[in-house]
Amino acid sequence: MTIEEFARKIGVSSATVSRAIHGRGRISPQTRQMVLQRMEEMGFTPNLHAQSLAHRRSRTIGLEYLGQTEVLSDMFLIALARGIQRVLTEHSYNLLLNPVGVTTEKESLLRRWARSRAVDGAIVVGNPDVPVQWLQKLVAQKAFCVVIVHHPPPPMANVGCVTLDLSRGIAQVAELLCSLGHRQVGYIGSIPGDPVLDMLQAEMEKRCGSIPAEYIVHVGETPDRGAQGAYTLFRHNPRPTAVFVRTDVLAIGAMRAIREMGFCIPRDVSVIAHDDVPLAQFTDPPLTTVRVDYEQLGKSAVEMLLAMLERREPVSLSQTVHTSLVQRATVAPPLHHTLSLRED
Repeated sequence: MTIEEFARKIGVSSATVSRAIHGRGRISPQTRQMVLQRMEEMGFTPNLHAQSLAHRRSRTIGLEYLGQTEVLSDMFLIALARGIQRVLTEHSYNLLLNPVGVTTEKESLLRRWARSRAVDGAIVVGNPDVPVQWLQKLVAQKAFCVVIVHHPPPPMANVGCVTLDLSRGIAQVAELLCSLGHRQVGYIGSIPGDPVLDMLQAEMEKRCGSIPAEYIVHVGETPDRGAQGAYTLFRHNPRPTAVFVRTDVLAIGAMRAIREMGFCIPRDVSVIAHDDVPLAQFTDPPLTTVRVDYEQLGKSAVEMLLAMLERREPVSLSQTVHTSLVQRATVAPPLHHTLSLRED
């Protein structure tokens, strides 16, 4: 059934059906609900390929991650992709996802998709940033692009930026640990050169002292690597009384290793992680972690990109999403500090 045939059957124009499908244009909520309900009842699905040819738009957005991690193996990236998909669906757009991490320009599927007009625009997640040369080659394909990065790139035509500012959440981590009396803090990271370590060091130094080099390990991305990092840190004497773990995924492995070594969380050692993926609230005990607002990241990126695509004015091409600490049950004062308070 074509859109014209469906429109005749329900007694409206094909333009009304189109407005109902896309949620745009002059159409009352009641009429749109009626059209969508009749589509469901009659099993009518519009021909998306025909629409793309007619409007010279694919109504599809490409999503790509610059990094070695594969998207489907990383809970942070899965949660972010879900947030992006949810907002795109509300605007009747589709998502085309490259599930393989991209480390070189030649590996990028986005450039091919843009060149072939398979996508109308692109969202690129940097790790932590997107190289300017890479962006220039992408927008040379006449594609609109929004990047999600830690540091905004220089202003560039057809490129918007959502900055993920980690500093607020990291400052709250340092404030909590120092206020509870932790002075021997360890760090389990995924990759060397992560700016989060520098942020944490700076915030700790402002309050109660730095993290010593022997308490810093970089192990990789998986829970097994997190466990390995915990075993490495706890070989030291004295051992850390608290550990900041770069991701919730690493923290899950670290917590398992800490328990296997006979320590209790948080009585013997406190654990704080980063990301607040959905699983974090279900660990035992529930994990204290820095929350990244995936919904807001996805919403900001999608709405910015669609505003550029639809030439809406004014278009703000720069937004910032901040992080915040979520306190659950894996943090407590260090044991020696608790005992000394009781003696006093």
